[in-house]
Amino acid sequence: MTTPLRKAVPHVDRTRSNLAAEDSPVAGVAPFPGGLAAGSKLGPTGDDLDSRYDEVGYGDMIRALNTVHYAGETTFYGTALLRACEERLFSRYGHRSRILDVGCGAGRVTRAVTTLGGSITGVDINGAALDAARALTPLATYVEASMAGLPFPDGNFDQVWCLRFSFNALPTVAERQAALREFWRVCAPGGKVVIEVFNWYFPGRFGLLRWANRLDAAARHLKWLGQGRRGSLPLPPRDIIYLANKASGAAPGYAHLTTVKELRHLVSDVGLARHMKVTDEAGLIAGHLSPVRNRHRGYSTWLLLSKPSEDMP
Repeated sequence: MTTPLRKAVPHVDRTRSNLAAEDSPVAGVAPFPGGLAAGSKLGPTGDDLDSRYDEVGYGDMIRALNTVHYAGETTFYGTALLRACEERLFSRYGHRSRILDVGCGAGRVTRAVTTLGGSITGVDINGAALDAARALTPLATYVEASMAGLPFPDGNFDQVWCLRFSFNALPTVAERQAALREFWRVCAPGGKVVIEVFNWYFPGRFGLLRWANRLDAAARHLKWLGQGRRGSLPLPPRDIIYLANKASGAAPGYAHLTTVKELRHLVSDVGLARHMKVTDEAGLIAGHLSPVRNRHRGYSTWLLLSKPSEDMP
């Protein structure tokens, strides 16, 4: 993995301080050299740029980076507990349900739900993280597979959960759409798909995060112009490389930060718009699932897809 990692992140500015107390990928943004800041809408856009990302193997580089990053954070996620929102999620939907924990990593949620007596299967593409999960919870069920190609029959789970921002690790629109289709396919009639994502509009402490991103974007746009729009490609909109802050020595990670508008478009594009609710953590915990505006300032956004029962039209 050493070579792909160097290719993906040739330089990381480790002088930046973390702005968020949580393990947000917006804490300590690290650029691709010579490119625009993550999340910038400046610079070249459109199909031509998309084809250039394909040519340089952008998705492959990000997957290689994430493999090393998440393998390095198993010491933290192998022992971390459920958050209050996850406890409420299990108490509301998880009892007596067959649960799929997508992007389970080192098994934090799968381990906790198994201990609570729940029926849950963890799935992740990272073999090293799964090794750590199996060592910590040998009685739990773990499967190595991609979100975009789940090796389970149709309707095999009552609940399909993709929590703690695992969905943000998917580097391309095609992969995000494929993952949504797979989540829906393996969800049983009457069940739910629950996805938690980082919110692009989260301001950070004192609003510094938004200002830092904007200033960084402006500086890198000027550099891109100065290079005659040549050299290293900018990161795609709302993509960031961030410094790991959960385990000493862990490699940087990647995240695509989403907006409510983008989530709605993704769900609509795969034909599931009428089954969708988009809320925030407070709405999830309270149970009312109140819709949030596109530029809400919460730390995370929650997408819920409710699959109709078989006897419903």
